Amino acid sequence: MSNTAEVSYTPDAEDRTAELSEIVHEDDRTRVIKYTIKPGEQTGWHTHELDYVVIYLTAGELTSHFADGTTKVFSYEPGKAGSYSAPVEHNAVNTGDTDVVGYEIEYKR
Repeated sequence: MSNTAEVSYTPDAEDRTAELSEIVHEDDRTRVIKYTIKPGEQTGWHTHELDYVVIYLTAGELTSHFADGTTKVFSYEPGKAGSYSAPVEHNAVNTGDTDVVGYEIEYKR
């Protein structure tokens, strides 16, 4: 397993319209980020350089537009989760009518 400690946190994008993400925990193995995206807001284009898991806290709908031109709609249900392998380049837009809130856990190694 390679050491990815030198890989930095997935930054908030310049074209982000959602409130800034909050790092709620970080150690040498993981980083936990809480995010809230209101209806119509977007994360802006960014790349996840680390594998990660998302835990959904609220019900809602998030549409991700990927760098390869594909789009996927994620239906959030409280208590559900999804895991993703890096790299992931996308812009996520809240296409629902409620705030989307979740925790993202990045694995540094």
